[in-house]
Amino acid sequence: MTLNVEGYYKYFPQLSNINQNKIVEDEAQFANVADEYKKDFIIESGQSYGVDFLLKYTRERMYFWGVYSYGRSTRWDGFKEYFPVFDRRHNVNLVGTYIFGKKKNTELSVRWNLGSGLPYTPTAANYQGENFSGGVTTDYLTNNPNSVSTILGTFNSERLPYYHRLDITGKHKFIFKNKTEIEVIVSITNAYNRRNIFYVNRVTNKTIYQFPLLPSAGLSYKF
Repeated sequence: MTLNVEGYYKYFPQLSNINQNKIVEDEAQFANVADEYKKDFIIESGQSYGVDFLLKYTRERMYFWGVYSYGRSTRWDGFKEYFPVFDRRHNVNLVGTYIFGKKKNTELSVRWNLGSGLPYTPTAANYQGENFSGGVTTDYLTNNPNSVSTILGTFNSERLPYYHRLDITGKHKFIFKNKTEIEVIVSITNAYNRRNIFYVNRVTNKTIYQFPLLPSAGLSYKF
């Protein structure tokens, strides 16, 4: 059995990103406007820190591997500090394998992963968007547009629900006298059919989930 603990801190003084504070085009008429409001890209700073715990256990036919990670990442864009989309506070990975049979030719593996919610920007409001299809003569008081526009809330201020998933894999090898092998692999991804969010449509509010319970099988031949 081995236990490894590692802590880390990283500082990033120059990170390129899309400028979310842009309000005018970078043209001569806006020469007096600060670059923070007209450039397509900006340089940000950021920092990441955390700690990782890794436990490994091996005994004859059994193997176990477990990891817990705590991390925190932030960015500063010159106006505010925010969490980037990959900032995940807690992450757990557990992997276990057991080998069966006198010839040790059957293997069962189980993997469970848990991750706390990633940041996202909430919707503050939806409203009917006027595209002024009739130009300057469009009567916006009586016009009834079909488009829907969205007002976004504070950038990356909310968190998605926790993500977790169980995967199970079984393998069996048929070994022949001429040293050729046939391996049969059967697996189940997302074994308890967890509904992990992929994305949410801001207009319809419909939630799209990642793949459901997904069985699969494979066959390999070695010679």
